[in-house]
Amino acid sequence: MNIHDSIEYLSEIAKKSGAEQFDILAGSYDSHGVSVFNGALQNTEISNSCGIGIRIFKNQKPGYASTEKFSKESLLQTLADAISNSEYTEPLNIDLPEPAPINGKLPTYNPKLESIDINCLLNTCLSIEKQILAADEIKNVPDLGAEVSSSSTFFANSKGAFFKDKRNDFGIGVGAVAERSGIVKMGWYSKSGRDFDIVSTEQISGEVVSRAKELLSPKPLKGGKMPVILSKRISAKIISIYLSSFFADNAQKGLSRLKGRLGEKIASEKFSLFSEPLQPDLPGSMLMDCEGVPTAPLSIVENGVFKSFLYNLESASKEKYKSTGHGVRGFSGKAETSFINAVVPFGEYSESEILSLFPECLLVNHLEGSSGCNSVSGEISIGAQGFWCKNGVPLHAVDNLTISANFFDMAKNIAGIGSEYSDSFSSVRVPSIAVSEMAVSA
Repeated sequence: MNIHDSIEYLSEIAKKSGAEQFDILAGSYDSHGVSVFNGALQNTEISNSCGIGIRIFKNQKPGYASTEKFSKESLLQTLADAISNSEYTEPLNIDLPEPAPINGKLPTYNPKLESIDINCLLNTCLSIEKQILAADEIKNVPDLGAEVSSSSTFFANSKGAFFKDKRNDFGIGVGAVAERSGIVKMGWYSKSGRDFDIVSTEQISGEVVSRAKELLSPKPLKGGKMPVILSKRISAKIISIYLSSFFADNAQKGLSRLKGRLGEKIASEKFSLFSEPLQPDLPGSMLMDCEGVPTAPLSIVENGVFKSFLYNLESASKEKYKSTGHGVRGFSGKAETSFINAVVPFGEYSESEILSLFPECLLVNHLEGSSGCNSVSGEISIGAQGFWCKNGVPLHAVDNLTISANFFDMAKNIAGIGSEYSDSFSSVRVPSIAVSEMAVSA
C-alpha cells in the first residue's frame, strides 16, 4: 500500500480497536548528495526512507508504535503494539484537536529543485574547490559537499483532522585550510535554501577563503572580564543551546531555571525572543504542528520580560492550558516540544556601530564545540576565536580563548542588538549581540 492507503487502513482498524482517540503521522524523506576532494568525486549518497506511526489513547493512556512496512499485516501489528504499550503509561487528560481551517500557504517546496541532480551538485562543488585553491595561502579543502533533500509529512486523527506538508531544500558546506608563517586555520561556510539560483560559486569560495585567512595572524590577549560581541555568525548557536529552557515540559520536570518566573524580567530590555512559524523565508515554518494544532506567532520574551512557555498537548494538559502549537514528532517518536523558528528581532545597531558600544571589546566570530555548555544550569564555557577591537575597529585576531558566563546572567547584560542577520538559512535567526561583560580566559 502507499502512504495514503496506509493512513486510511490504519485509521479504520484503530476506530474498531476500542481506543478512545488516536493520531497518525506518516512521512517520507529523500536526499541525494556528493562530496569532493582534490578535484575528484569522493562520495555520492542517495537516501530514501518512509514510515508510519500511531499514537492511541486507551483508558486515557497513550501508546506509541511505528513501522516502515506498509502491508496490512505490519499495520495490524503496529496498532497491536501501540495498544500493548499503552498498558505501561500514565493517563493523560488530552483531547486531540478538532479539524481546524488552515488559511494561506507557505512556500516550503520548490519543484525546480528536483532538477538539481548529482551531476549539477558535483560540478558546483568542483567549481567552488577550484576557486578556493586558486587563492593565496590556501593549503587544501578537506570538507566540501552538497545535498538536495525533500520530505513529505501526513497527519490524521480520530477527530477528522488532516494535513499534509511537503518541503525541500539544498545545502552546500565547505571548509578550507589556510596557512601563514606556520599558523594553520580552518574557515567554514555553508549556503542553503530552496532556490538553487541564488548559488554563486564565486560568493561561496570568496566567503570561505576570507574566513580561513582572517585569523591567521593572531596576537595574545590578556584574559579577564570584558565586553564581548557575539557576531551574527555565531550568536544563533549560543542562543540555540538554551532554547529548551523555554519548553513547558522541561520546567515541569525541573529542567529549566525559568520555572515559576512567568511575568518576570529575565533579560535586558534590549532582548526579545519570538516563535515565528509563519515566516515564509525561514526553513522551519509550518501552518500546523505535528499534533494537529494550528501554529501562530508567539512572544516568549518581550523587552526582557518572560511572557510564555512553549506547550505541546501533553505539557498543556498538565497545567490545564492550551497547546501553543509547538508539538513536534517524527513518525517513530513520542511527541516533544520545540520552537518553530526562534527569532530574536534585530535591533538598532549596524555591524560597525555595535563594535563602538564599548571603548574596547572582544568580537567573537568562531566557536569551538559546546561541551562546556549546560542548558539546565545555564553555564557557558566554550572555545572561541575572533578579533580584539578598539574604538569600533578590529585591531588584530585572537585565538585559543574560552568565553564563560551563565546564560541567564548574560541575557541581563545585553547592551545592544545588531540590525542584520547572517545569510544562513536557519530556523534560529539571531543578530549580533553585545554583552557588557563576560569572562575570557586565554
